[in-house]
Formats: sequence, C-alpha cells, structure tokens
Amino acid sequence: MFVKPYSPDKLWSAEEYLEWESEQEFKNELIDKRVWLMLGAGPRHASISVNLIVIFHHMFEERDFTPLGGRTCLQIDPESTFVYPDFMLFAGMPPEHYRFNQCFFKDPSVVFEILSPSTEEMDRGRKKALYLQLESLKTYILISQDKPLIEAFTRTADDWQYREYSGLDASLLIPAPACEIPLSAIYRQVSFAAG
Repeated sequence: MFVKPYSPDKLWSAEEYLEWESEQEFKNELIDKRVWLMLGAGPRHASISVNLIVIFHHMFEERDFTPLGGRTCLQIDPESTFVYPDFMLFAGMPPEHYRFNQCFFKDPSVVFEILSPSTEEMDRGRKKALYLQLESLKTYILISQDKPLIEAFTRTADDWQYREYSGLDASLLIPAPACEIPLSAIYRQVSFAAG
C-alpha cells in the first residue's frame, strides 16, 4: 500500500470528507482532519489480505464474529477520523452506518494492518494511538509483508501487552475471539524473495 497526503494544508470536516469520499473510485482516509490517498497494494500485501479473508470467513461461519476486509471504512472519531484498516473482526454482526451515502462501521474487536514502507510509520504511530483508544478494541495486529513476523498489542486489565510472533512455524494467538492461526496460513503463497 502506498499513501500520500492530499491537499496537506487543508483541514477537512467529517461532512466534507464523507461527501467527497462517497464519490471517489479509490479509498482515502481522514486522519485528524487531513485526507490521505490510499494508492494500491503490491502482491504480498494482496496475498496476505486474501489469506486473512479465507482464514476468518471459514473460522467464523459458526461463531458470533464478523470479519470485514480492507474496503471497509471505520469511524474512529465522528468529527475527524475515518480509516480503512486492512482487516477487522467484529463481535456479532456490526450495524452499518451512513452519512452522505458513505457506509462505515464502528467498534471493532480486532484490527489488522499490513505494514508497507509508506504506511508503517503511521500504522505504528498515529493510527496505533487512535486504535488503542477504541473501547471495543481487544487486539491490534501489525503484519510484516517482508518476512513472517506479526506483532500484537492485546488489551489487559490495566494496559496493553505486546507480543511478537516470528517464523512460519509460529502461531498467532488472539484472545478475543479465542483463536490460534498459524503464520504459515497467513503467509500462504507469499514469496519473500527480493524483487
């Protein structure tokens, strides 16, 4: 994924953004009242995204969680921040919300971001800070696309616990919903060869 600021000196209201975004062919994020253009993803990013959809769609057919992919808009702050995480899990079936014909969701349980050179700083910085403020969020997961490495921030009684999962033999543990996913499944058909 590649991102770049759009009219970086302009502060957008949520209404301006949502009306404009509802007419765009490609997705764009509003973070702290600034618009960021989301410009395509490479083959590793795309493969990991597809793998997440396959894994969780199958896993939650019989459970009360809903997986939603990267075309799904998430409202973090109704006045300043709407983003498109690479993948989310919701407890139950989340209601759809609309403003200016733009559909968005609220209150995810788990948020996944697949790291790219142009998004990593924001995913680890401002977006992480925003996600961790969500009362509904139980786990925030960062997935490397350059090597089999996943980082997870999981809510505890009084803080966030950090854990790293490395190598194709490891398994990602997600406490809520309780599940264990082999990294080999998340990275299925992903080539780490240079190129």
